[in-house]
Amino acid sequence: MSRKVVWRYGEQRVITITPVARGLAVPVLATVLAVTLVELGTSHVHFLYSIRTALWIVVVVPCLFVVATRTWRWRSHKVYVTNQRVIIKGGALEQHRGEVALHEVVATNVDQRFLERLSRRGVVTLDTREGAVYLGLVRHPSALCRLIERERMALQRDDVAYDTVFDFDPPNVHNFEINPRRRHQRRVD
Repeated sequence: MSRKVVWRYGEQRVITITPVARGLAVPVLATVLAVTLVELGTSHVHFLYSIRTALWIVVVVPCLFVVATRTWRWRSHKVYVTNQRVIIKGGALEQHRGEVALHEVVATNVDQRFLERLSRRGVVTLDTREGAVYLGLVRHPSALCRLIERERMALQRDDVAYDTVFDFDPPNVHNFEINPRRRHQRRVD
């Protein structure tokens, strides 16, 4: 399976988004706490100083491994908005990919809680004829929705082709008066 996104003929990428990192704060804090505990413990207890490398391997390395895998999973999730479709690609080991053509999108929605509004984050969903498509928690969700709506409207614009032939229909001559009557005559009393 190819990891690159194959663009269609005439398709241009508008924006690429990596959604907000979820599940990274706790492993990072656990890693910082583990490093602090190992270093403080080895500096105050002589017995622990002799097994310092074993403590690093047993306590700190698993925390670093969890942080690395969560970061890898977060960085592997992308949302591509092009002038023809929205592509959702993700997965670290097992890749999944979904796409929605812009002409199938009926509406875009943003769900935000109070704290998400303050931090300018929100969950974006696309309503299609088949159902809702979840894009995830992103930064500046209203800007993303405006971009998608702009591309949708540009795609739905009814431009007349250059080879269109228009026929001239002459107006009916019987609908015109040669000397039209005055509709507002002066009233003389």
